[in-house]
Amino acid sequence: GKIISAKVMTDDSSGKGKGFGFVSFEDPEAAEKAVEALNGNENSGKVLFVGRAQKKIERQAELKEKFERIRMERINRYQGVNLYVKNLDDNIDDERLRKEFAQFGTITSAKVMTEGGRSKGFGFV
Repeated sequence: GKIISAKVMTDDSSGKGKGFGFVSFEDPEAAEKAVEALNGNENSGKVLFVGRAQKKIERQAELKEKFERIRMERINRYQGVNLYVKNLDDNIDDERLRKEFAQFGTITSAKVMTEGGRSKGFGFV
């Protein structure tokens, strides 16, 4: 497709390339074809990432959504065998949680949810 602009980002002081750039296509379908054809290809010994240019906040939102989707898939996979445990004392860590429930059978995972290194008071077994 027709390219409107192409820009390799360079360091202001050295003039060397920063390892990324932007290409603007006239037609969005042409841009999508370029992504499909080039993303993941090797160029000069490096694997290319080719994707739609996004603002940082858009990327963060997309990554958060993907993380949440994966997290929910894991939770749903173990639905019925995964237990939610709340009102945990601050001194309960993953290992202690595992030990508390080990008497009831094989534990595949035990996770106390934390934020900033501190227990949020609940977990999953």
